[in-house]
Amino acid sequence: MYDVMQGIKVVEVAEHTFVPAAAMILADWGADVIKVERSTGGGDPGRALAIPNSGRDGFNMYFEAGNRGKRSLALDLTQPDGRAILHKLIASADIFITNLRADARAKLGIEASEVMSVNPRIIYARGTGYGLQGRMANDGGFDYPSSWCRSGSAYMQTAPGGEPPMQPGSIGDLGGGAMLAGAISAALFRRERTGRGAIVDNALYLVGIYLMSQSIVAAGMGLERGPNPLRADSFNAIMNVYKTKDDRWISLCLLMEQWWPDLVRHLDRPDLLGDERFKDAAARFANRRALIATFDMLFAQHDFDYWKDKLATLQGVWAPVQSPAEVITDDQALANGFVTEIVAGDGRGYLGGASPAQFDEQPIGILKAAPAYGADGEAILSELGFSTEDVAALKARQIIR
Repeated sequence: MYDVMQGIKVVEVAEHTFVPAAAMILADWGADVIKVERSTGGGDPGRALAIPNSGRDGFNMYFEAGNRGKRSLALDLTQPDGRAILHKLIASADIFITNLRADARAKLGIEASEVMSVNPRIIYARGTGYGLQGRMANDGGFDYPSSWCRSGSAYMQTAPGGEPPMQPGSIGDLGGGAMLAGAISAALFRRERTGRGAIVDNALYLVGIYLMSQSIVAAGMGLERGPNPLRADSFNAIMNVYKTKDDRWISLCLLMEQWWPDLVRHLDRPDLLGDERFKDAAARFANRRALIATFDMLFAQHDFDYWKDKLATLQGVWAPVQSPAEVITDDQALANGFVTEIVAGDGRGYLGGASPAQFDEQPIGILKAAPAYGADGEAILSELGFSTEDVAALKARQIIR
């Protein structure tokens, strides 16, 4: 955990992954994040996502990916006394973060105007599916339909005659969470200079559109760009993937023309330099199918380990196509702390991906796992001045779990 947000208090009333991921990153950076969950029904629905092979040893990978490092308070916000406790938390907080829909925000009294009336200096951060305006303003959103499909990402990756691909992970949720954390930090910086609170918004649809910026810009310029071509017809043979003899894949990404001679030397095919079909980028584009077929043949002659050694000194950029299991044992990921240890209070733990930023040239180090449901309620209420008897009474009335 870093210390750049040390002393910052975050109150989260959010569920699933998008907005909780933003609060999790703030926790990674040192903030005290209090996750306020429903007092009935098991709390955040993300805790109980019934997806096959998604949990082990009491951990759920989807919940962990957006909630590590927080404290949990199970609180009934439908009751006035529950909302009163929330207001006490807000009064001393720096950031309030939510992704509940407008009708739920209004019902629970957590619209921006209400929260900022309690604490005018607070940073009020809100995540939505489709933004605050338009006919879909109060529609719910999820990563795949709202960020991936509607934005053009799935379309651009649908092969001719094929099916739209599923996501490899929660790209819109986790990417959007990182973007929201950055925006919150900018608003907090202004608050520290001016004393002014702020309202910060992000939407899954906006995240998807931003991630598709190149294609969106192309469309805005009137350029016609269809879905990405099949691998065998890629527009650039030296920016493509190739299968090795043992059915592994290697990605080449040689964006610079001057890397072409070095590549053919590493492939032990210097004769390709004298081939008129491949003499420059324009010729290689015109004859891309022939060059891809040649590379297919070359890479298929040797196994993956051979090519890892062979390409180690390549001037251009290349990468193995790795599985997640390979990533968590990758020397480069481990050396930089990109993969790090995450532990629960009872010593159980797992390896996970660190937040996408580092400070003071140091890896983030060991992180805390997501909190158990309602595990920190008594401690949090004690910090607010509630006595043991007060807490017991609140439990008896089911205001807290």
